[in-house]
Amino acid sequence: MSASPLGPGADKVGDYAWIYALYELGRTAASGAGPQVQQDILEHIVSGLDAQSGSIALLVDGTEDLLEVAAGIDLPPGVLGSRLARGVGLFGHVMATGEPFLINGDVAETGLPLRINERRDRLTHSAMCWPLLVAERIIGAVAVNRAPGHPKYTIHDLDRGQAMTSLLALVIANHRMHVERENQILELSTLNATMQRINEMLEEAQDQLVQSEKMASIGQIAAGVAHEINNPIGYVLSNFGTLDSYMASLFGLLEAYVEFERPLPAPLPTPLDRARALREGIDLNFLRSDVVALLAESRDGLLRVKRIVQDLKDFSRGGVEEEWEVVNLHDALDRTLNIVRNEVKYKARIETNYGSLPDIECIPSRLHQVFLNLIVDAGHAIEENGKITISTGTGTTANEIWIRFEDTGCGIPKEHLNRIFEPFFTTKPVGQGTGLGLSVSYSIVCGHGGSIDVESEVGRGTRFTIRLPVRQLRTTVMEAEAALAS
Repeated sequence: MSASPLGPGADKVGDYAWIYALYELGRTAASGAGPQVQQDILEHIVSGLDAQSGSIALLVDGTEDLLEVAAGIDLPPGVLGSRLARGVGLFGHVMATGEPFLINGDVAETGLPLRINERRDRLTHSAMCWPLLVAERIIGAVAVNRAPGHPKYTIHDLDRGQAMTSLLALVIANHRMHVERENQILELSTLNATMQRINEMLEEAQDQLVQSEKMASIGQIAAGVAHEINNPIGYVLSNFGTLDSYMASLFGLLEAYVEFERPLPAPLPTPLDRARALREGIDLNFLRSDVVALLAESRDGLLRVKRIVQDLKDFSRGGVEEEWEVVNLHDALDRTLNIVRNEVKYKARIETNYGSLPDIECIPSRLHQVFLNLIVDAGHAIEENGKITISTGTGTTANEIWIRFEDTGCGIPKEHLNRIFEPFFTTKPVGQGTGLGLSVSYSIVCGHGGSIDVESEVGRGTRFTIRLPVRQLRTTVMEAEAALAS
């Protein structure tokens, strides 16, 4: 069988002007032009191959077996933009085999077999389809079609078109690379624009982490704190009610004496009798002493409220107010105990065994957080009738002190001991712990240039020992602040 000619436009494929025009279209595509350039390239190819219609299908990004019709000429409605699976239709067959394909009305003229279920005597248009290969990877396919009445394509035409499709594949690949590069540049620009903000947020995020852990702890002890506040306020109000009654009686007595004095210089016996009777009916000495006691008791209650609220405020203080201070560590422990005692008093008694300590340089609110975390965790480890012991002492050098928290709780399994300081690690049931308490405590202690060690035995209890320097070296203060911020 002799090959059929391409037709009047056949020489275009070998024409240098046509090839140069295709090259220029490729440069336009590589410069990042939009989807229209693919349509222009297809029209150039359809014209060069003397076809009446054609289409380009490209592999969908992120897939290996899904095609999308990206450009088309004289296609039925709805075809452009549609997707085809590998192996379905002409494009799907070429994608699956990786070989060009020729379809003519007569199978004898194509040199290639038709599908089994196609009628071999059915005259159809003539079509050629090539895979688009880049570095031995198929990125799509291109097809051209001739309408009935035009010369049919041949295997020779299919081979001649292969070189053209190789160039087309490089053009499309370059275009995709340019688009991807532009997208990456845009993404990098966006990331760079937000990087400074992210860096600024890191310190804020650390503060929020510490504060969130504080809020988690405070949430658990809020009911107890409210109880401690309501009790003194309750008897203060009650005492002031009694005081009002007493003061009313005293004012009644004074009024009687005032009435006695008004008619001076000639006193009348009736007001005097009334004042004397009123005075004799009231134990004035008792009233005077009891009023003093009531005021003292009320003052004590108000001082208790003030102390609890102030300790809670000191504990919750954070952010810009945090500064390095020289403080009495025992006072800091006692303030924390005022806040947390109600949380554990129904399950354990707290004993303190304070040694002689020098004042230390620290950020008090951060150490309050550490003390509260360890005491609350000790309380959670005890079911009932337990004991929490807090001890302090000086270390092996003059610039070191230690604080020890011991409990008689359930203990920590050996396999968990090397993980308890990891963020979000917890052995508590879901909803009963964030897994951040010990991690935050570890970070704070390290930020103070100290260390924290743990010893535990299942069924007997746990001991945490914190070692801190008495004074911070100036060079380490900056490192500590950086550690606390990170």
